[in-house]
Amino acid sequence: MEPTVDDLLSFKEFPLIQEGNSNSAQLNIDSPKKASPNRESDNTSEDTETPKSSSLFTFEYYQRFFDVDTMMVVDRIATSIIPKRAPTDYLKLNIGTNPDLYGPVWIVITLIFSIAISGNMASYLQNAGNHQWRYDFHLVSVSATVIILYTCLVPFGLWALLKWSLRPDEMDLEEQSPYTPSLLSLICVYGYSMAIYIPVSVLWTIQIPLFQWLLVATGTFLSGFALVWILMPAIKTSKYSLFIAPTIGLIHFILAAGFMLTYFRPSDTHETPAAQLVEQVKATVATVVAHKNVTQ
Repeated sequence: MEPTVDDLLSFKEFPLIQEGNSNSAQLNIDSPKKASPNRESDNTSEDTETPKSSSLFTFEYYQRFFDVDTMMVVDRIATSIIPKRAPTDYLKLNIGTNPDLYGPVWIVITLIFSIAISGNMASYLQNAGNHQWRYDFHLVSVSATVIILYTCLVPFGLWALLKWSLRPDEMDLEEQSPYTPSLLSLICVYGYSMAIYIPVSVLWTIQIPLFQWLLVATGTFLSGFALVWILMPAIKTSKYSLFIAPTIGLIHFILAAGFMLTYFRPSDTHETPAAQLVEQVKATVATVVAHKNVTQ
């Protein structure tokens, strides 16, 4: 049956409608594509402008150093106490990518007051029969000065030593250059390494010299060994690696022993040189007064 004139007309109109729809569809599809590069460029410009706007004197600059959660802080405290808990690339991939100051700041503040309060408690127990005993507020300032200097100056010295003592032949095939931790990463690691001395300072109030020295050895071994283990990948890149590793442990031991001997040692050796000088001055004045009374 031959098609009629109406069929031919309707057949011819159908592709015209499809062509019109296709053109409109192409316009609708192309319009977002043309707009998307502009949006991406706008987003890129916004992302690049954000870090530029944050300077050293703004709150946003320091906010990133406190961007941690509770589980991360607990994990880093456990890693600083338990030897060999951290993987070999822990310093570069964990601390190096996100060094924080939240944990170290709170650990340092807690340790300062823990040593001051425990030291005065130990002094009170040593002088339990002396009714003239008074709380020594200077212990807070002294412990704060020592701890803050230790957590800042020692990492700075280690950072400078690692930076300027790199081995010239330390070029691997896998890495273009050896990894040197930043100063903030070292401060973060040292801040967390002080966490073990918070419970140790409380146990130092027990007036048993052997037990106190055992706490010094235990705290130094756990914290110092974990500290050296975390820093070992960076220490190996230095020409003085055999000297740096034992020095870190020795300084850690001197810090713990100094705290114990200064604030927690038994009463027979508890007097500081300043207290001994005061006692000598008092004895000298009493002798002079007694001799004057005899001559009169």
